[in-house]
Amino acid sequence: MTTPESNEAPQTADGQHPANGSHGFAQQPPAPAQPYPAPAQPYPTYQGQSAPVQPAPPYAGQQPVQQPYPGQAAPAQQYQPYPGQPYPGQPGPYPGQPGPYPGQPGAPYGYPVPVRTPTGTLSWALGFLVFLVFPFISGIISGVAMGLSYGSAAKHGGIARENGRSAANWGFTYVLVSVVLVIAHFVMLAALSGTSAARGFFPIGLPLTVYFVISLLHIVLVIVGTVRASSGKVMKVPFAIPFIRA
Repeated sequence: MTTPESNEAPQTADGQHPANGSHGFAQQPPAPAQPYPAPAQPYPTYQGQSAPVQPAPPYAGQQPVQQPYPGQAAPAQQYQPYPGQPYPGQPGPYPGQPGPYPGQPGAPYGYPVPVRTPTGTLSWALGFLVFLVFPFISGIISGVAMGLSYGSAAKHGGIARENGRSAANWGFTYVLVSVVLVIAHFVMLAALSGTSAARGFFPIGLPLTVYFVISLLHIVLVIVGTVRASSGKVMKVPFAIPFIRA
């Protein structure tokens, strides 16, 4: 008993039946090796969507920033300065950066700013308060202000202390002389009232005349003292009462 497989004619090596070559099939060549698939785009495009813009190439000496894939957290950004740009907190050669000396904000880096040494100019300049509205009271205010300014000028020492001491001695001297002359005027006015000596300006007006001369001297000394102190020199008044000694 034969099976259906036994009734089939044997095939030759080329795949054809020996009895009828028209029933044979040609041998298929081997399939070529498949290349590796192309890497997925970091940002895939969809239908109707334009391709993403590629980032610009980094500057010279700057590391490129890695682009994250969709759904991936962005890496920590590191500060990459441009060529010639300083790091944060590093002083750079630009105006507005703090200079190398304390107390000089806004100075260009590397260029020192000269610091002016106090010379006691303010002690003498306070004497210009004599030009206030009230004639006698303004003179008292200017002299007292010159005397009280010695405390702040003495803290700096040197020229500032000497000018402050000289201005204070003259200020107190001017106040004392002004008060004595005004009191003398009222005493003479009361003593000579009703006499023939009270009819003229003198001798009752003598204290007022001396006060006017002292006030002019005060203005001259204040101007000269302010100019000399601003030039870094010491202004001395030899005829002032030495209330504050060296």
